[in-house]
Amino acid sequence: MQISQNLKLKQSQSLVMTPQLQQAIKLLQLNNLELSNLINKELEENPFLENESSEELNQVSNDKTEDLTESFSSGESIADEPKNDYENRWDTDSFQTYENKNSNYDSFDPGSVLEQTLSEKISLKSILKSQAQLEFSDDREKKISELLIDYIEPSGWLLQSIEELESFSGYEKEQIKSVLFRMQKFEPSGVFARNLKECLILQMENEEIMTEKNKILIENLEMLGEGNLKELQKLCSMKEEELKESIKKIRLLNPKPGLKYSDESIDLLSPDVIVTKNKKDWSVELNNSTLPKITVNQEYVNEIESLKCSDNDKKFISENINSAKWLLKAIEQRNITTLKISSEIVNQQKEFFEKGKKFLKPMILKDVAKKIDMHESTVSRVTSNKLILTPRGIYEMKIFFSASINSLTEGESHSAASVRESLKKLISCEPMNNPLSDEALVSKLQHEGINLARRTVAKYRELLNIPSSSIRRRMMKIQNLNI
Repeated sequence: MQISQNLKLKQSQSLVMTPQLQQAIKLLQLNNLELSNLINKELEENPFLENESSEELNQVSNDKTEDLTESFSSGESIADEPKNDYENRWDTDSFQTYENKNSNYDSFDPGSVLEQTLSEKISLKSILKSQAQLEFSDDREKKISELLIDYIEPSGWLLQSIEELESFSGYEKEQIKSVLFRMQKFEPSGVFARNLKECLILQMENEEIMTEKNKILIENLEMLGEGNLKELQKLCSMKEEELKESIKKIRLLNPKPGLKYSDESIDLLSPDVIVTKNKKDWSVELNNSTLPKITVNQEYVNEIESLKCSDNDKKFISENINSAKWLLKAIEQRNITTLKISSEIVNQQKEFFEKGKKFLKPMILKDVAKKIDMHESTVSRVTSNKLILTPRGIYEMKIFFSASINSLTEGESHSAASVRESLKKLISCEPMNNPLSDEALVSKLQHEGINLARRTVAKYRELLNIPSSSIRRRMMKIQNLNI
């Protein structure tokens, strides 16, 4: 056997995941807000990129300023004044009003005017701070009260444990507890509670309606939630009418007393795709309002390239220009792909948009990918973490992909989402004091042509956070207490 070395040429194809390709794939699965953050980061790092939308705003403001200046210089602004003949008119009411306004001018206090025009923003913490200033005179107690106010939740609860506060504040556990117990009597009633039960107990104590029986009732709220009224009557030693009265008092309490002073803005969902109905068809468009428009500043590129630069500078310029152009191309490709996939989803789910969630067809990623000649993984990336705005509300794009459920009618099938919607509707319409068991729900669904096993019904019921028929029966008893 002879061993020797030789050279051979061999051609082969392979997919290499370059950094640019990885970035393009990453862009596909970003929603509008995430993409906006990425673009803003690139605008800070790449000198050849510029925000076109901000440039347009500046241009508009400059145009308005120039127009205003020209109108003043040409005298056109004078023509905008009212054309009433004030010189040939005597209006006693307007004269008296003007005179009254000027007669009180000297008595105006600029500070009071400012206070009247600017309304003070009332918040939970500001209310608590004002009460703490009146309650505590000792410097140490004031500092502890400030610490507790800093850690209070918008709901009015204090979720930070005393041990944790002790570990980093330097104050002793008993000192913190002493201040906390005094602050639990502040308004709104129930603040600085550490859980739901303590919040309700504090409110009843502050309103002086707390009894031993009511305390036992609150400490066993889980049984009340399950509708186990007979056991509660035994534990609290209450008659039925007395239990009804206690439950009525608990319902009047506020489980989160601080929320009425909450000034936190509500986070609005920002859709990535907008679907609207035209005369006969549906139109799909991207929501460009949340995306900054970026472009390559070609004038700056030409100016920099005309300069005599070192090799390192040329390398930096070349890399950044190529990176900017690639980013623009990748964003454009991402938008085209998103629009194409969204349009196909709308095309295949027209009945959902026209009639509702119950008419959602079974559809998998392959169904969309086959129609638009793309890979399933691309469809999966585009539809993940993205929202679509429809006339029926905002939905996740993933909701349109659902498994197929066999129908009793040959040739028909139902999506898992539409089956869950049917199940939810059946339970919402079930007779009072006689909730439907899982077996009864199976029978009802079969009448609608949906073939499901009992365990599947139980699984879907749990996904919808609907309790079993026995727990629903107990909950119905509470609803029938007429309180």
